[in-house]
Amino acid sequence: MVFRLFKFFFLFLIFTTPSYGDNLDCFLENLKFVKTLKIVFSQKTKLPISDDEVESYRGVIYYKRPSKFLWKYTKGSDIFVISDGKFLEVVFPEDRECQLTEVNESSEFFPLFKILDAPSKFYQFFKVSDLGSGEFVLEPRYEKSTFERIYLVVDKSCNLKLFKTVQIDGTESKYVIKSFEENVKLEDNLFKLIPCGN
Repeated sequence: MVFRLFKFFFLFLIFTTPSYGDNLDCFLENLKFVKTLKIVFSQKTKLPISDDEVESYRGVIYYKRPSKFLWKYTKGSDIFVISDGKFLEVVFPEDRECQLTEVNESSEFFPLFKILDAPSKFYQFFKVSDLGSGEFVLEPRYEKSTFERIYLVVDKSCNLKLFKTVQIDGTESKYVIKSFEENVKLEDNLFKLIPCGN
């Protein structure tokens, strides 16, 4: 009798627990143990006003949990973004200008940082559709998102291979992950904001 109850309970769990693919769940589980990252990527961005025009970039992201990052382009742009966890700064070196905003609960980071900061809240933040072969579509559940859809491709080894965003204004950006190094040594001065105008 006890065995039958256990078997019923086990089958109930299998059929009622949402599963979005081993690749994605494995990727999210691995992220729980990540404190720092170095991500090298290539990017192609398509703007809605010029359908056939695609801008290409290369760059690197240094990330430290929670909410500290440096996003630098190595090709295509000299703009970079820094967050020290309290403030976010977008720097335009050519114009010697920057924009500074406070980081708080209502701040919307790039969706990848939302995932990295809180992988255990992933399914609270996003509605997920599994397209098969390790490809997933995410729709933000949180309010006032500027992103309509996000696409993830995770391989069988639980590695993120591609990240694509579609903004509400129609801007599409595809990020191909060239390398994803976990728990690398990063100094805090890497995330130090710079004075605007210098």
